[in-house]
Amino acid sequence: MFVTIKVVAETEASIQVLVLAASILAFIIMILGFCFIVNKEFVVIKKYIRRLNKTKNADDIDIEYNIKNKFRFIKDAEMLINSRLDDKYALVHYDLNKFTIVNNIVGYKVGDEIIQLIGETLRKNLKNEIIGKADGDNFFVLFEFMNIEELIERTCFVSDKIESMSIWSKVSINPVIKTGICLIDNGELDIRTAIDRANFAKQSLDDSYKSCYAIYDNKIGISLIETKRIENEMNKALERNEFKVYLQPKVDLKTGEISGAEALVRWEHPELGLLSPDKFISIFEKNGFIVKLDMYVFEQVCKNLRKWIDLGYDVVPISVNLSRIHFLNSNFISDYNKIKKKYLIGNNLIEMEITESVVFSNENENEVFKVMRKIRDVGFEISMDDFGSGYSCLGLLKEMPIDTLKLDRMFLKNIEEYKSQIIVSNIVDMAKHLNLNVISEGVETEMQVDFLRDIGCDMAQGFVFAKPEPVETYEKLINKGKTNYYQAAI
Repeated sequence: MFVTIKVVAETEASIQVLVLAASILAFIIMILGFCFIVNKEFVVIKKYIRRLNKTKNADDIDIEYNIKNKFRFIKDAEMLINSRLDDKYALVHYDLNKFTIVNNIVGYKVGDEIIQLIGETLRKNLKNEIIGKADGDNFFVLFEFMNIEELIERTCFVSDKIESMSIWSKVSINPVIKTGICLIDNGELDIRTAIDRANFAKQSLDDSYKSCYAIYDNKIGISLIETKRIENEMNKALERNEFKVYLQPKVDLKTGEISGAEALVRWEHPELGLLSPDKFISIFEKNGFIVKLDMYVFEQVCKNLRKWIDLGYDVVPISVNLSRIHFLNSNFISDYNKIKKKYLIGNNLIEMEITESVVFSNENENEVFKVMRKIRDVGFEISMDDFGSGYSCLGLLKEMPIDTLKLDRMFLKNIEEYKSQIIVSNIVDMAKHLNLNVISEGVETEMQVDFLRDIGCDMAQGFVFAKPEPVETYEKLINKGKTNYYQAAI
């Protein structure tokens, strides 16, 4: 019996030990779980505080970037302006161009570091100005100034300081600062309106590779309203066939006959009337819609060529324009080739026109040349448009996979002068030695025609022969054989 009691006692002791161990383990697990929950909640609370910090009220400073937020900036700016109404002020909006791309390249952590460094640069170089931060990579500065020249100098000084931050060389990025400026006179302009107008001025800037600025004026305001309307209506316009193809004849300078044509586009707007390309092409290039429009024009050209071939007309090659946007993705080549095959158009009837800026404003011309070679590989010829308009590098001409050189109209401005004639005749001679066809655009006088023909230029395009014409009008020129402009002038 004694043995039995001893065994029972030992069993109870073992159970107590197990219960105690289980209790300790449960306590440890509970503590770990509590710590996990606390840590998780701390992260959530930290994010919430950071988010709340940016928006909660007008008296807050953005702790993350140690700079006034938009609301505090507006309050302080209004207070200063209203206290000194006789002084001149300007609202300046600094924006790091395409910061989304920068984030994608370096990552959001480094992107945040860049924003912090920009804030530090502003604080370091602007001691008496009011500085504020808006969304993303946008900063505001309220400048007091004496005259416009001084304001622009100080504005550009800040841009230069941002561009010279050492982090750019570490991440291998060339920064581009877009700056919008709005002048504030006698406190009559609400600071919020000034912010909007400075932003409008910034948006009016071209998508260049250099830092630049714009000062808001009524012209910019009207232009932005028009731009917004165009962007709102462009897709519907394409669906409704409001974009119309126009064709401008190219004339063989030896024979006077039509030897080709360039396809251009006009917008027959139901309310604004006929819009020329300078009203919308640059807008479409900025927002990417130009890719759709170019494709539409190309198909319309192929469709009309097929129609004229079937009718037995004396068709000539037609050139279509390719925007530089296409060169960001070479997949467009197969799409164009499919359309060409769909309408059974021969290789000799379509030419692609690219501007010289596509090549010479690109940092890697070899990549551009690669795309150009692909274009030629599927049977299209290539013409370089606007040659000599400002980017040209003659040394690259021998490397360029092109068939035709199209001289910019600027060469004909003072063609009656001997020096101008020497320049043009030598360019034509050089192109001929490179086995290139040469065409001159913007030809407007008989004297220009005679000169170009005498120096061996192959073709001419300009008002002296014909303006860009609707497809229906151009069709009349080719339905009875080639029109001879020399005979027509007799």
